Amino acid sequence: MNQYFNSKSLYIIPVVFLIVLLFRILYSYHETQVQVYNFVKKEAQVLNAHAMAHRNYYQKLFLNKTIQLNEKTLPALPAYSSYAISKTFSNNNILNIKIQTVSDRARNPKNKADKSELQAIRFFKNNPKATEYFSDKENEYFQYASALKIEKRCLKCHAEKEKAPLFIQKKYNEAYGYKLGELRGIMSIKIPKDKVNSYFIPQFFYSVFYDFLLLVVLFIIIYMIIKKSKKINAFLEQKIQYKTNELKTTLITDRLTRLPNRLKLIEDLQNKDKYPSKYLALINIDNFKSINDFYGHKTGDKLLKQIAQTIHKQCTGTGTMLYKMPSDEYAIFSVATIKEKDFIKNIYRLINIIQETAYLTDDVNTLYITLSCGIAVNEDDIITKADMALQVAKNDKKNVIRYDDSIDTSKQVNKNIQCITLLKNAIHNDYIQPYFQPIYNIKTKKIEKYEALVRIVLANGEIITPNSFLEISIKSKLYPNITKIMIEKSFAFFQDKSYEFSINLSINDIFNKKTVAFIMQQLEMFPQPQRVVFEILESDKIGDYLDVKSFIKDVKKLGCKIALDDFGSGYSNFSHVLELNVDYLKIDASLVKDIRTNENSKKITQTIIAFAKNIGLKTIAEYVEDEESFIILEEMDIDFIQGYYIGKPAKNLLT
Repeated sequence: MNQYFNSKSLYIIPVVFLIVLLFRILYSYHETQVQVYNFVKKEAQVLNAHAMAHRNYYQKLFLNKTIQLNEKTLPALPAYSSYAISKTFSNNNILNIKIQTVSDRARNPKNKADKSELQAIRFFKNNPKATEYFSDKENEYFQYASALKIEKRCLKCHAEKEKAPLFIQKKYNEAYGYKLGELRGIMSIKIPKDKVNSYFIPQFFYSVFYDFLLLVVLFIIIYMIIKKSKKINAFLEQKIQYKTNELKTTLITDRLTRLPNRLKLIEDLQNKDKYPSKYLALINIDNFKSINDFYGHKTGDKLLKQIAQTIHKQCTGTGTMLYKMPSDEYAIFSVATIKEKDFIKNIYRLINIIQETAYLTDDVNTLYITLSCGIAVNEDDIITKADMALQVAKNDKKNVIRYDDSIDTSKQVNKNIQCITLLKNAIHNDYIQPYFQPIYNIKTKKIEKYEALVRIVLANGEIITPNSFLEISIKSKLYPNITKIMIEKSFAFFQDKSYEFSINLSINDIFNKKTVAFIMQQLEMFPQPQRVVFEILESDKIGDYLDVKSFIKDVKKLGCKIALDDFGSGYSNFSHVLELNVDYLKIDASLVKDIRTNENSKKITQTIIAFAKNIGLKTIAEYVEDEESFIILEEMDIDFIQGYYIGKPAKNLLT
């Protein structure tokens, strides 16, 4: 606040007050001038109305001969009497106002117009419709005038001389020859400026004085406030600094353990660039969610505090700091001058101490925990690198992993982002296409079936296989879109063909109600659903029989067939075959590829074929790539062969 209220501001305030005062003076002066102008004009209008009433009244008296015009009554004529009346009025009113009828062709010399009055007469001649004139241009007085125009009654004395009253003819030789409506003269009212100003100007000075006095008082008050504000500023600054520090402490401190938090760690990392060595260990409690769920959050919080105390007791070295990260994670950051192997050794020792400690969950029961730790040493973006190591430690069930380039997941993350972008563009631009691989019947020696395999075909002709995008499509929840496109395009392709064709479905497709509804809708519109085979991947997830059996039952009602894909892989279960009522077993590629060289692969394959024969199922061998494998499988009495030896996937069928 000192930057606003200091001694320098005291020099600005008088200047501001002076400017305000000058403005007030100019404004008051202008207001006074306006008041004077309006007052004088109004006063002149009132006097003009009074004089015109007097003039009209006495004119009528002479015209209707109530008063006979002669030497004795001549002074009563308005034109004659106006001078005497004006002189008397001027001498007897406090403003010395002069009021008189004057003309540029005056019959009475005393009524002859002066310079300012002649200017008013010229104004009326130039502006015939104007009725009054007002000017403050003269230095000594305000000039007001109203037009006196020839009326019908005026022609009796101001038309042709021969027709004027005999007394007038003998008395005056001028002011004849006027016509109706012509300007005869003006009613002239002159109000002295000095008299008017003597009344208004003191009021102006009083106003200025009071404004000046008010501004001085305000200046003194503000000056005292500013003087007082120095103490207020100091007090407020102290309070603000205290609250700022308190808020900062709250922001960088974990509420539960009162340890510095992640924000504080980031701040400290930014200030530790000058140190030659930087070690960061992120320690995570294994299965902490289960502890919270089983024992309750109160026990979980108690455990977090106890572990924080244990770590804090062990981290007593100079240059080593402990932080409480979000959830169940701790960070140990060290800039101590020790060797890397010693730091890692200390971390191992700390983890062993914690894992060997029995933590009280209540007054009776105790709890042992295990930890996972990721370490990064002298790395840029050291928190991210330590976290990568921690994730590897958790996934691999290891206590400690030290970061190196081999576990850097940033490239994979970037690759995944690019793959998601590719998938979205492919869906939007209709780049997803089915390619068809032939399936050869050993008995009939003919290609009788095709499998529809998904491909992304870019605008430049590049073909991308599902190995590059299928896993990401599942994680990014774009997989249902791919399934729908494959079903729609495959159905359309085989609409007018006689081949049986198969489409791959994952367990996720069968669990997705919208996908299943779409499949049933397409099957109802397809003319021969008995030519459709759905290949379901045989895996551990298939153990959820209820939804899978329901799906198989529904599509088989429409005539579709079911193939169990990758049969013979690590999760194979012969009971699945009986439970699911499938039609084909597709022997896993890992067995078929090694059938020439691996006796175990040959025995397992023979067992699967024999098992299928016994229960009335057909078998299909995938990935058959050479003649030798073909002959071996034929001798085993396989039903169908699929692989590059028969034909590669293509957008058109073999002819």
